[in-house]
Amino acid sequence: MLDNYYIRRKTSRRQSRTARYAPACASIGFFLLVAAVALHRFSMIQQPDLVLLVTLSAGFAALALLLSAKSFYNLWRSGDAGGRRALRASFLAVLTLVPPALVLVQVSAAPRIHDISTDLENSVEFNTVMENVPDLLQAHQPNFRIRMLSYLGLDDLTAQNSLSTDAVPDMLQQISAYPEVSGRQYDSAQDHVLKAVLKVMKEQGITVTGSAGVAGEDIDVSVEGVAKTLILGLRSDLAVRLRDEAEQTTVDMRAVSRYGRYDLGFNAALIENFFNALDLEMRNAVPDAPEE
Repeated sequence: MLDNYYIRRKTSRRQSRTARYAPACASIGFFLLVAAVALHRFSMIQQPDLVLLVTLSAGFAALALLLSAKSFYNLWRSGDAGGRRALRASFLAVLTLVPPALVLVQVSAAPRIHDISTDLENSVEFNTVMENVPDLLQAHQPNFRIRMLSYLGLDDLTAQNSLSTDAVPDMLQQISAYPEVSGRQYDSAQDHVLKAVLKVMKEQGITVTGSAGVAGEDIDVSVEGVAKTLILGLRSDLAVRLRDEAEQTTVDMRAVSRYGRYDLGFNAALIENFFNALDLEMRNAVPDAPEE
């Protein structure tokens, strides 16, 4: 009986060290990814913080893959135990790396545009200041994030953009990338179109942050707001200008990504969806009563 015990103990498989650490690294990477997306979606951190946390999560996931690969090698070469742990860690690590990899693929294929306007010759101007968003990572070390992101070469994904008209992108570049983006002209009074604009902004979840001008008195009336993407909550500041031209009203729109030199087509899609909804609203609206 003792002989059998010693035989079993002697022939028991050695546990792979790397298989022990791989699941922990994969779990940390996955948790960082989920936490970063959730915090940014609910406006608790800014986009540079999101990029930094996602980069850290990708680093832990990549480390988990390396440890898992070493575990598989030990299993094949020495028969060390831990193959199941390494397999679970590999699956979780790949699951963590897929979202940032897809974003990088989109960035590599997207034009370097973050500011879209339907009027490139006389772009829509912003009159209000961008809203302040809590910045958790910058509370004690204001230069930590900037230095880290610059060292990693992620400036194009985290740089804060200007709302001035001088920052409007090259006309030919926008026309080449998004030729379908254009303003609208409606045969309706300015105040009537303004009501439709405000209704569409509310229906599309755009938060109104300010306005300028009085409908019926000023030639130009503008409404400004903030739009967010559905999952990540990436913000774009937008301004809608209504210009009174006798019996017609010309509507132009401008959308600027809050951070990053690439908008991945979000601003162009935002403008298109807005005007499609506005066209439908104006068609269904009661026409203006004729003046007596």
